[in-house]
Order: sequence, then C-alpha cells, then structure tokens
Amino acid sequence: MEIRLENISKVFQGFIALKNINLTISSGEFVVILGPSGCGKTTLLRIISGLEKPTTGRVYFGGKDVTDLPPSKREIGMVFQNYALYPHMTVFENLAFPLRMAGVDSKRIKVEVEEIAKKLRLYEHLNKKPRQLSGGQRQRVALGRALIKKPKVFLFDEPLSNLDANLRMDMRVEIGRLHREIGTTTIYVTHDQVEAMSLADKIVVMNKGEIVQVGTPIEIYENPKDTFVATFIGSPPMNLIFGEFSEGVFFSEGIKISGNFPYKGKGYMGFRPEGAEITSNGILRGRVEHREIFGEESIVYISVDNKIISIKHFGFPPRVGENVGINLKKIYVFNEEGNSIYHPSSRTIP
Repeated sequence: MEIRLENISKVFQGFIALKNINLTISSGEFVVILGPSGCGKTTLLRIISGLEKPTTGRVYFGGKDVTDLPPSKREIGMVFQNYALYPHMTVFENLAFPLRMAGVDSKRIKVEVEEIAKKLRLYEHLNKKPRQLSGGQRQRVALGRALIKKPKVFLFDEPLSNLDANLRMDMRVEIGRLHREIGTTTIYVTHDQVEAMSLADKIVVMNKGEIVQVGTPIEIYENPKDTFVATFIGSPPMNLIFGEFSEGVFFSEGIKISGNFPYKGKGYMGFRPEGAEITSNGILRGRVEHREIFGEESIVYISVDNKIISIKHFGFPPRVGENVGINLKKIYVFNEEGNSIYHPSSRTIP
C-alpha cells in the first residue's frame, strides 16, 4: 500500500501544528517520522490513521483518497505507547478481539491467535491477564493484536517509550524481524534517534510542524541539511563552532583552521565526535573536562577556548585535567542561518 500526503496542514485554535506536508511512502517501506516533542509527528500519524482530519490537504492510500474515511475503513493496524489492552481480557481474548469484531468463526480465530502468539513468543501466556505480563510482553500483545487483522498499513506511535533500555532493544529487534517477514507498509513515530537509525528504510525528520529532511539513515547522518538535523541525529550530537570563514580559513575566538573551505562569511564549522581524534599534537588544543568510559570506547569532553566538544575515543582515554591535541578528520560547513554548505563524501552501507 503506497501512502501519499498532499499539502497537509493542521490548525488547532490558531496554532499551526502541521504546515504544508508533502510525503510519499512506498509500498512495503518502513518509514520513521522523527522529531522532538511538539514537532507535529503524532498529529501527522493521527491524520494518516483517520483519527484526525487535516485542515487542508488530502491523504491517499494506494491512489485512493481516504481523507474522509474513518480508521475502520482504512485497513490499518495501530500500536500505541500505552498498549491499550483490555485489562479484563486474557491475552487470547485481546488477540482475538479484532477477529471477533470482524465476524470470524471461532475455529479460525483459535488458529490465527495461536499462530500469532507463537510468532511473538506469547503462546505460554495466552491465559494470562495483562497485569500478569511484563512491559515487553504487553507490547508484544499490542503488536499481535494489530498484526492479526493483516492490515495493509502498520502505524506505531512511540510504542517503546514506556520500556526500559534492554526491553527497548529487544522490541526493536522484534519489530525489525516482523517487518522483514511480513513486509507491510509501516510508519513509526518516535523522538528516539536510535530507534530511527536502527529500524528505518527512510527517516522523515520534522521540526515545528514541517518536514526538514527525508532520507535513508546514513544520508541523514552523513549529509544533514542543516544544524538542527546535525545536532538532533547522533549521540553525542555534532560539535558546532560558530565563527567566520575567509579565504579558505576558519576563525573563531583563538581558533584558526585552514581547510580550503568553499564558503566566505559567518557560519558554523561542524564535526561529529567520531570525526576527530585525540593526539599529542593537533590543530586544536584543549583540556579534558570529563569522560564517559564504555569498555573499549569512551566519550571525552574537552574544553577548547571555553567551548566543550565531545570526541569518541578508542582505547583508554586521557585523564581529566590533561591537555591534549585534536585533529579533525571530517569537517562540515554551515552558513549563518544553519544551512549546509559542505559535507564530507557519504559512505554507503550494503
């Protein structure tokens, strides 16, 4: 099922939640809508589902205008942040509910429920109530209840935000596996960049009710359109230093870097934490202020002319208080408005 949004806007009592959204999602694609709280991503998902109507614009499913159709007529399956399970029903009854509402006979329901329960590792829990399940198990029930309808479109609204870190990782693996098996067109809303980078075929980055950039995870990461995307994607975010570019040289309060930069004027020099390395000598000098050690890899926070920059370091990191040099391997350039002027060549991942 291809989904097409044309000139979608949404206004709530004078507040513009969405502004002129145009987007095409190909059949079978896993698209993640990513952005900070309040950017309009959930409102957009609700419009796609039929829970909200756009103020202007049209929604098309497979070339058919569904803008005025209710959710029940759109052949969608939805998974919410709060699971939305019936507490008085068993896992079996929760999974069977959509089929009972569709008038499916009891024998067929039993077969379908047991099949989906095995797929989601819920078979031994079919007689339990939701309160007897862990958070991850409840989310799998919610996932199964949406799957069992065999929808043409799958919609997720921040489904993992109530889970702890280990369960989130497990559920990301589960959702990715299911999508590869089933291939249903999927739209997944989140503010978590890890979910976006690990699940998406295509990421739609939103900010203040507008689409900022659309691309594959590696395109978004390595070729951010502006400083918002550059700092929203990546952990820690891209380091940005404001200054002036002149005759191929960047100047900023004691910092001078020659790089044949293809830009003249005020702007930002950027580099990702892994796009720099700590050395005994370097084009930048600074003092180690803090470090976070994760086994073989560390994140080192260094003060350079009163600016804190972060660098990913392999091996044992320098001590706090130590003076170090920094070399830059990949440099980005943004103009004063924050728009991308130059970025290093992108890699491709097979």
